[in-house]
Amino acid sequence: MEDNKYKIRLGTLQKLYDIGKKISLIDENKRATTIRAAQAEKVVEKVLLHCGSIVKLLSIDKENYAELDIALVASAARNIIDSANIYFYVSERGISEEEVNLRYNMQILNYYKNIKNIFGKLNFSLTSSRMRLIDAENIRNEIKNSKIYLNADKDERSLMLSGKQLINKPDMKILNYNIESGIYNLLSNSTHSFYIGLSNNSLSKSGIFASYIDFIMLAIIAVETAIIYTANIINDYILLRKKLGNKISENERVIVKNLMKPDYIYEYLEHQKDFFDGDLLDIFPSVSHD
Repeated sequence: MEDNKYKIRLGTLQKLYDIGKKISLIDENKRATTIRAAQAEKVVEKVLLHCGSIVKLLSIDKENYAELDIALVASAARNIIDSANIYFYVSERGISEEEVNLRYNMQILNYYKNIKNIFGKLNFSLTSSRMRLIDAENIRNEIKNSKIYLNADKDERSLMLSGKQLINKPDMKILNYNIESGIYNLLSNSTHSFYIGLSNNSLSKSGIFASYIDFIMLAIIAVETAIIYTANIINDYILLRKKLGNKISENERVIVKNLMKPDYIYEYLEHQKDFFDGDLLDIFPSVSHD
């Protein structure tokens, strides 16, 4: 029988949320005045809202998780990874203001492309005054006039104007690449109604949907993912918005820095790997939390 050494660290995630909320738009702090910081503050808000949702979902009934929709927890954790990618893209230091502006303009083009596609499918007018508020042609001209565009090759120029992807995205290096990819795939699959998503969507076991990755394993991985990526974002945001950072105590900064480390999830995965390699037993998961 599996022991309870590793827990769903819900209290830890709540503590991290409470710290992050102090410097976020949730607490109605002074708005950012630069493009870099303005983008970053919205991503921070989004990530913290996801953390708050995870806490609320897992707090439905700490003694009885029968009604918990674990897929929503998995989805929120996956979205935090996505948000971290965007956060470290828009807040990257050491790049020119021209590249900061270029990255922002590319995001506007991405928005324009997607909103046009959405409204077209919903049969909204694409010639209304609201659509004309987005001057996509002017944004394209700004990109074309930038030195980065002028020095780029044909393929890079096409990418910059496509509204499709990010450019020169920095590696986050928060988790080992393969582990991050595996966790992301797990969280993504768990939101769908395919085999993985049906085999761990509740504490109830199924004879036709059986998986080693059970409800509790999914919950622990989702919460740890939320903790690690959110802590890394908050730590960086404190450095980006130094005046806001003054609202965080030294003890809270230490807490955030400690939670940036992936030790707990690495140890948990090693524990699960050893357990996976052991004798086959009918394991009934038990829930514990901090």
